[in-house]
Amino acid sequence: MRFSVHSSVLRRLPALLAGATALAAAAVLVTPGVASAANPPGPHDALGKVTSVVASATGLTVSGYAYDPDSTGNVTVRAILDGRVQLAQTATSVANPNVRARYHTGSTPGFSFAVPTPSGNHTLCIVAFSIGPGLSTLLNCYALPYGTALTSGQQATHSPRGSIATTMAAPGSLTVTGWADDPDFFPRRSVVVVYVDSVSAATITTHAYPAPRPAGAAINSAFATTIPVSTGTHVACVWVVNVGFGSNTFLGCRTADTRGPAGTGTVTQPALNKQVVTEALKHIGQPYVWGATGPKSFDCSGLVTYSYGRFGYSTPRTSEQQFLAARSIPASRAVPGDLVFYFDNSGDVYHVGIYLSPGRTVAAIDEQEGVNYQTIWDPTSTAYGSFTHS
Repeated sequence: MRFSVHSSVLRRLPALLAGATALAAAAVLVTPGVASAANPPGPHDALGKVTSVVASATGLTVSGYAYDPDSTGNVTVRAILDGRVQLAQTATSVANPNVRARYHTGSTPGFSFAVPTPSGNHTLCIVAFSIGPGLSTLLNCYALPYGTALTSGQQATHSPRGSIATTMAAPGSLTVTGWADDPDFFPRRSVVVVYVDSVSAATITTHAYPAPRPAGAAINSAFATTIPVSTGTHVACVWVVNVGFGSNTFLGCRTADTRGPAGTGTVTQPALNKQVVTEALKHIGQPYVWGATGPKSFDCSGLVTYSYGRFGYSTPRTSEQQFLAARSIPASRAVPGDLVFYFDNSGDVYHVGIYLSPGRTVAAIDEQEGVNYQTIWDPTSTAYGSFTHS
């Protein structure tokens, strides 16, 4: 079933992304201006390392090296406070023969500069800026006052953030759009990884977001990618690669069907489906009770079990079990009496309704609404299933 594949993807993605992040941070050995299989043409990101931080009464003295594999020129290094405020800036200007020989840099890849630090709890990140179109790189981040641990408030702000805006399927392609940024370096473009049906399908960097932007989003936070896919239903999952403090962020998964929206197929409604719909609608207005399977009260999967059971068809008890037992169908082939399953960002099915028409189900909703008509509120987080047809 498609959902079991989706769940396994979620379990594997953090490890896969951790490996990708480690590779992105590794030093690149190239000869600037000489392209080869081992040294593909740019753009490359800036690279480097902070080798020393010395505290004084007025701030910090930060030393290290930085370079860009695309150039032998000097690299700009900045100290950024709380991801947004520039405290100090320098250019590499210190000779370092070992770094020059090892990484084929220019003659002065070293840097050392004074960084004034304000009072209060802050985070300080040292950034090497790319020469040309590559990404700037966080060389390291520190808690201020220097040498102290991050506060809980600081920790809460450091992982990337964002949102999937749309997933649109068309014959032969799947388009995913949204936004993402990282509080450790707010202006930086972020790296977004998109998986489709458990396979890494696209690694992209964010770009300028046209106005109006989502509230609080960075200028360079927009992402969009179109991925070739086969005909059918697909699950796209999106991660943002962390820089600085924090960890990679999962933005969620969305389903999309290249064959069209719900109800646009040519399936003839089976007789059992008609009976199920008629039965379920009889119970509108009855109360929701967790664990109840009728005939006077129901939970969401209990209404499914009862409505099908009235006509001799036995279904599993929970919505997750019903999802696994049903045939996975594209939205376009849904007919009244089929099932609509809702899943969360962890890949778990948490709700089910009986499909009535595009955008509408009958379901045991919750304690306040009981059994009632229900709008399919997020078509991108639903999957369709059927016990009667494929």
